[in-house]
Amino acid sequence: MAKILRLAVNTLLTVILATLLAVYALPRVFGYKPYMVVSASMQQSFPVGSLIFVRDAQPDEIEVGDPITFRTETLIITHRVVAIDRGSQEFTTKGDNNNTTETIPFDHLLGKALNFSIPYLGYVSAWFITLQGKITVISVIAAMALLSLTLGKLEELDNDEAKEGES
Repeated sequence: MAKILRLAVNTLLTVILATLLAVYALPRVFGYKPYMVVSASMQQSFPVGSLIFVRDAQPDEIEVGDPITFRTETLIITHRVVAIDRGSQEFTTKGDNNNTTETIPFDHLLGKALNFSIPYLGYVSAWFITLQGKITVISVIAAMALLSLTLGKLEELDNDEAKEGES
């Protein structure tokens, strides 16, 4: 019984760690930063609560139609480029779900967003960066690792008892 429980705990622990690695660490290795979508301005492309990935980009790499992420004085926003004025060094952007456009200076560009999102994972991501989220994740991983070690010791005891029963 301990062997089956240990296998289940190890499998779950592996899945959790692989998911964290795949969603948060691996994209950063390839130059992408995850961002949570917090408004419906890009609803057709990026639903509220989804996670998007943005890579650093220079203004000359951006084309009309690209979704870009930029900063304002108070927000980080992802909208689609509808026009580029290279002379005045400004993008005109518009949320897919918005009726209005905004002009963004080139130096506010954070990067170019991939044209896909992972629904609902932004909510999880936002929770992970809170103190409560970090403590919970670390505690769950530590508890599962400790449980796996304990089950391993129980498995050894079961094996020892089985060997003593045979002799």
